[in-house]
Amino acid sequence: MKAILFLAFTFCLWAPAAAQTALKCPEFTPKTRTLKISRMQPLRRGKEWLEGSPKSVNAVSCDLYGMKTEEAEYDGKNLVLKNSYAYKEKAEARALCENLKSEEKLTTTFSDEAQSSLDDFCRKYRKKDFGVVQVYDASPSQGRETSRKPVRQIFRLYSKSGFTSEEHAFDPLMNLESVTLYAFDKANNLTEMTVNDFEGRQLRRETYTWNKATNSRTHSVYGETNELRKRIIFEMREDGTLRREVRSTYDSGEQPVARNEIYGDAKGRPKKELVYDADAAEPKYEYTYSYKYDAKGNWTEERRSRVIVYNGNRMQDTQYAPEITKRELMYY
Repeated sequence: MKAILFLAFTFCLWAPAAAQTALKCPEFTPKTRTLKISRMQPLRRGKEWLEGSPKSVNAVSCDLYGMKTEEAEYDGKNLVLKNSYAYKEKAEARALCENLKSEEKLTTTFSDEAQSSLDDFCRKYRKKDFGVVQVYDASPSQGRETSRKPVRQIFRLYSKSGFTSEEHAFDPLMNLESVTLYAFDKANNLTEMTVNDFEGRQLRRETYTWNKATNSRTHSVYGETNELRKRIIFEMREDGTLRREVRSTYDSGEQPVARNEIYGDAKGRPKKELVYDADAAEPKYEYTYSYKYDAKGNWTEERRSRVIVYNGNRMQDTQYAPEITKRELMYY
């Protein structure tokens, strides 16, 4: 399988068009076989908050390369979606395009107007090095696995260094949905990602920069008209752990809406968070984080609790339900 650059930080999972990052499992040591993340609905008992029952669950299965093989989402106990992923490279990927040509010969009414976007891709890039990710609806209602057809196919072109340079996503009817373009520096670090629609219009653009002087990294997100909508600055310690993370969001006129400052502990995990309105000097809220860990040193429960600051004294807000996230990990 071709090498795929994994961002060292946990960004939000974007829409399916941003497939290169969405297809990658979170990185853990040791490697994970499965990961289940549950957002809990806290239940109050006296002055304590119990974890309660899951209100949403995301579960993924991962291969040895760290790529998703299956993913499921639940709203409470109700299955919202379940997808499986099949990866094809080289000969297998080319065979998909060859099958399109075989179907063309069997169709007597075939014309240029009847050709799909996928036909155009195969014709244009038939001599290029590419791979394919086929996404299947794996919910029980879809019947046997052998009879299922892809609900999305992502054709990936590779650079000379083996990294994904373009992703072309197609719907079940083989119509082009989006094209994602990736740019890298000389050291093969990702510097830019642009998502365009089927007509080439920009949907989103993201940039990644590194400042050696301040030992910081910046991830910026721009909208359809190239307006700044989000910026995340990661300030690192000398040992590479996260010291502070600053998340800023902006409106359509690039005016600040909110800012969150997250301070990491000695291992880079969130320890304290300050929440600001727009460009206010004083925080509106303050949160603290606490964790439980498994034998491998990865956290299995995270609690984000709100803190009250009054006359210089800080105390936990017992009236505000903490945000509780649980993780179940199975390792290789």
